[in-house]
Amino acid sequence: MGACRKPEPLQQVSVVRYNYYYHSNQNNMFINYKNKRGVIRTLFGCLIIAGACSCKKLVDVGLPTNTITTERTFSSNALADAALSALYSQMMTNTGSMLFSNGGTTIYTGLSSDELVSFSGATAAPIYQFYTNKLLKNNITPDLMFWQPAYKLIYGANAAIEGIAASTSPQLLDSARKVFTGEAKFIRAFCYFYLTNIYGDVPLVLTTDFTKTANMGRTPGADVYAQMVLDLKDAQQFLPNDYSTGKGERIRVNKWAATALLARVYLYQQNWAAAEAEASAVIGNSQFSLKSNLNDVFLNNSTEAIWQLQQNIAQVPRQATFEAMNFVPNIRISSLDPITLSIVLDPSFFQPNVAIFVPSYYLASGLTSAFEPNDLRKSTWVDSTPTPSVPPYNGIPYYYAAKYTSQVATGTSPITQYYMVLRLAEQYLIRAEARAQQNKTADAAADLNVLRNRAGLPNTTATAQADLLNAVARERRVELFAEWGHRWFDLKRTGKAAEVLGAIPDKKPWSDNALVYPISPTELSNDPALAQNPGY
Repeated sequence: MGACRKPEPLQQVSVVRYNYYYHSNQNNMFINYKNKRGVIRTLFGCLIIAGACSCKKLVDVGLPTNTITTERTFSSNALADAALSALYSQMMTNTGSMLFSNGGTTIYTGLSSDELVSFSGATAAPIYQFYTNKLLKNNITPDLMFWQPAYKLIYGANAAIEGIAASTSPQLLDSARKVFTGEAKFIRAFCYFYLTNIYGDVPLVLTTDFTKTANMGRTPGADVYAQMVLDLKDAQQFLPNDYSTGKGERIRVNKWAATALLARVYLYQQNWAAAEAEASAVIGNSQFSLKSNLNDVFLNNSTEAIWQLQQNIAQVPRQATFEAMNFVPNIRISSLDPITLSIVLDPSFFQPNVAIFVPSYYLASGLTSAFEPNDLRKSTWVDSTPTPSVPPYNGIPYYYAAKYTSQVATGTSPITQYYMVLRLAEQYLIRAEARAQQNKTADAAADLNVLRNRAGLPNTTATAQADLLNAVARERRVELFAEWGHRWFDLKRTGKAAEVLGAIPDKKPWSDNALVYPISPTELSNDPALAQNPGY
């Protein structure tokens, strides 16, 4: 089978200290890159400078002339707002590459679990290592995809928290201070959620002070989770109830985004009563409702959206998402007329053009078989590419995720789907699991039935606690597939990973060491206080 089109390439980042600040050259490269593209965003440099101000190299180099100094960044509502906007832009658009926050978590943990298969197979060794759960410690993908970008965002959040607190400018109003601080604390908690679930214990960095962060060891996961709770509780208090910060669009976090993430954090802490309470608060808010038509769930400002990230059409992925660009083939055979289909499926045509019709990552057979008959989630959110009835295809279709449909990256078409980060359906699943764990079986079943009925399925038949927990796991698998690594994290937190993944031939022999990713040898060399994860 021929190799598919390559997934979005990773970009090497020049970093002096991986988790606390940028090298001055990286700052200049970023600004120059922006200049060449003709889309200079001077205020976007605010966060980059905030991330660079602790770098010793900057003492000699100085700051670029087209940026705003740290002292001015938080001197007014408008400048502080721009600095926070820069963090959101960094999460979604970055410099045109894929990160943990705009598709990387979905793809790489999807390979590590039982959701995704790479069409490139063993020919793309760094990617194949995720699929076989045999990551090598010198694989740079985890560092570039997860560790570095998450800690850069954390530095930016810390810089915002400190800068707002230190600002004495009367042009930065108290009401704005609270909102921007709440956003920064949410982003910090969000990054730590993914870091700790990817790596296990990680350094808990809460300051930009290099003297305090230069040689930090790993912080116990329980302490990292405790800090997430503190940050999210503050965010709940500081952030508005509505979407006014995003001018009516659901692209800036508010109180309910903080509440939704807090519900998830409590679930992972096994604080069942608190998880139920926070999820109930979101579900009971009139701003949110499940879309009856599954085609509408991922649209801009869907009522199911609690928080979305907005694309910058001037930069990849532009009006698309990295999921759509990697999950949906260039040509969807399902849309072809019968005559064209017969031509396409002729082996002499299909074989040399297979990469056009099969996406970079397709769904594992175990996932596609997990859907019950007549589940609308499969007929709406899953599409397939039929194949010729000859080896090596043998008529076996490739199924792929189609939650996001726009692959266009020209920057000329309107954006119809923002990138969904938090949505209401997950809150029903959080509450169902929390209720089942408290033996509130009827209430748990009722939450499951809301999603099952939306998907065209009858009520669950589960009544006993154990059966309901299994039913919750099944619903999470088919509702949240190919979204933000939910399956990978669910298998780990429920202790099912070895049982489920260890039975997959390509993942044998199984080792629980694969449940966390390796820390880059470069990072370990930079910080001798860090220790590598077991097995690497």
